[in-house]
Amino acid sequence: MRSAPLMLTAVLLFASALAVAQPPPAPEPVPPVADSDGDGVPDLPPGATEAPSCHPGRMEGCADNCPLDPNPGQEDSDGDGAGDACDLCPLVPVKGGEHADADNDGVGDECDNCRLPNPRNESGEQAACPDAKSHSEWKDPNPLGRRLQIFIRPLALGYRYRGNWVGSTGLGLHLGGSLGEWRFDEKGTALKVPSWYWSAGFYGDSVNLFGAQHLGPYAALDFRPLDWAPYARSWAKELKVGIGAQLLWAKRVEGVEKRPLQLGAGPRVGLLDILSVMPFVQFDLANAAAVSWGGMLVFDFKVLQDLGVPAAK
Repeated sequence: MRSAPLMLTAVLLFASALAVAQPPPAPEPVPPVADSDGDGVPDLPPGATEAPSCHPGRMEGCADNCPLDPNPGQEDSDGDGAGDACDLCPLVPVKGGEHADADNDGVGDECDNCRLPNPRNESGEQAACPDAKSHSEWKDPNPLGRRLQIFIRPLALGYRYRGNWVGSTGLGLHLGGSLGEWRFDEKGTALKVPSWYWSAGFYGDSVNLFGAQHLGPYAALDFRPLDWAPYARSWAKELKVGIGAQLLWAKRVEGVEKRPLQLGAGPRVGLLDILSVMPFVQFDLANAAAVSWGGMLVFDFKVLQDLGVPAAK
């Protein structure tokens, strides 16, 4: 009977020896940490999908403040989250460190000393502003009026007159241009564009103008301040606002002695250079200035266009 405890002890000792002899499990592989610019500061902390930007006072658990430009010290003079190495205005803080650069010279608009391209040199100093004369060699193909274009645009209008609804659809032969200064670089790309644009045309709702029920001129003045940064950077840049007017020999209406001559005017709102809407009030100049109201749609896409220009920055 004494052999049983001895045998049990031997089995336990053997099992313990086998457990000790087994190698420990291999550690799980650690994913590599991305460091796109090789400056020793990771793009993001290990395992993180977002993190605050690093700066000299915080170098752990943070993201490289210039992931594509080596800057091991993570200097950020203005504290806006973009390191000095990639901040277009390192002394002017803006949200997210993102600066607009209208002339594409690597200097942000908030600290750029010139509207023409003049990048910084190796010491970080901005070059002198180029002579404007060097940008006048490009020949403007349309110096008169600038962007003077010819369109054929579909129009539609409707109005309430003497208790009747009157409608019309037709085409307008349309001229358009700009009011204000244009400025170009040596390649002809617009660096400055005007804010005011005019248009004028002649509308008819019949190919045979002698048979047209609505016939006459119209004009508009639109405002679109693309040089104003808050407007140019927002969704509002797709809109234009203005005023319009028209003078139309109108459709004869039963009970009215003379053919109406309608003078109308109202505000305009345009979207994406596709469609403009203009509610208007009009006065019948041929019949005691009878008042009526209505609306006009102008389809702004271009069916005919003359003298196009390079796109503005």
